[in-house]
Amino acid sequence: MSRDNDSFVVSPMRDNWYQSSSYYASSFALITTVNEDGLTSIGPYQLSFPFEVIGHYSWMVVSRPGSNTHTNVGRTKKCALNFVEYDKDWVETILKFGYPGQEPAEKMAYNPFNLIASPTPGRESGTIFPQIIAEAYQVYECTLDVDRIAENPILRDSTSAHLLLNIDTILLKQRWFDNLEGGGETMPAVPLTYGFRGASKFWFGARAEPYALPIPDLGPRHEVVFYEANRLDDDIRFTEDACRQLTGIPRAFLTQALQGIIAVAKKDGVTMIDLDYVQKLNAER
Repeated sequence: MSRDNDSFVVSPMRDNWYQSSSYYASSFALITTVNEDGLTSIGPYQLSFPFEVIGHYSWMVVSRPGSNTHTNVGRTKKCALNFVEYDKDWVETILKFGYPGQEPAEKMAYNPFNLIASPTPGRESGTIFPQIIAEAYQVYECTLDVDRIAENPILRDSTSAHLLLNIDTILLKQRWFDNLEGGGETMPAVPLTYGFRGASKFWFGARAEPYALPIPDLGPRHEVVFYEANRLDDDIRFTEDACRQLTGIPRAFLTQALQGIIAVAKKDGVTMIDLDYVQKLNAER
């Protein structure tokens, strides 16, 4: 049957609707936390995704209230989100990690991963900071934002446990750091999960070989300029109004032009490039 000719029907809304009433494929995080005995526990989470991405960097995890992860993070306020590449044997173990009621010692009996201390100064493993997974290609080290959860009734009063996590540190394996800084010519083999289906099984999948497409050359809109400008230097930021002023730069020369503006701003001691500063540079030219 043609996909275009297939008609829509209403799917009943059920609890866990993203997997019981629809299809939602995504990656997942293996969250490490510390229990009361000082042991690191691992919990897999599909409902785990970026929350704030500009200016403030945070992550949202939707958890079952009373889960080991929820309990441990509530006590220590610290956790680490570990992301691993696809391996069929790992996936089968990760599925077992998600079975509720297991203590860390039970999980460690069949755990294929090596848990190591964080390389971040001040996050040595112990009663608060968890170990991280050595085989992960990246790790987000996080702190629970207790104050903002308490202030927000949606997060505070939800029937699910919403863990608003501030990202303290992003750790990348060297090869993936080099790849990212070099323009990203390849991508990690990120595994996918399709969730619990048919009351008897979880569905997983390996990602197909990724490919890159160039952004259509329709002239760089200010959002594109804004994204590119604010990834070039950790100490220099561009406002949206400044980026609107720069949309006329041909795409082929955009990065070079932005780097030139950053270089001048550093000489001038400017860390926030706004519309007035861009207009000033234009006038000088």
